[in-house]
Amino acid sequence: MSVQVDGFNASPFFQQLYDGLQDKSAVEKAVKAVNAIIIITLKNKEGKEQSWVLDLKKAGTLTKVDGNPPKGDVQLLLKDVDFVKLANGKANGQKLFMNGKLKVKGNMMKATAIESVFKQLDPRPKL
Repeated sequence: MSVQVDGFNASPFFQQLYDGLQDKSAVEKAVKAVNAIIIITLKNKEGKEQSWVLDLKKAGTLTKVDGNPPKGDVQLLLKDVDFVKLANGKANGQKLFMNGKLKVKGNMMKATAIESVFKQLDPRPKL
């Protein structure tokens, strides 16, 4: 299944995250660490919005959403370009939040656990 969406620079990263979720032991760790359903809503430079649902409560899955996103424990709203920086470790989630570039709806504590999960589930080799 593809979780990529045309026009979003974050698409390859979501695919990597999806691939990382195929590792059941990594999923167990992530579910224990986060225990939340996370909705990630990005806006690209054309102003188009796309949401993904990262279920780290039960299923350990990542799906793209067509239409309005469902209710989760926490929703992250940011620009596609900022998400890519965050995913690549070139931006800090706290700084993005403080500068108003990252909006969080729902459980703030769950939002803080997400960065470590991205690092854990990244299938790229660690240098």
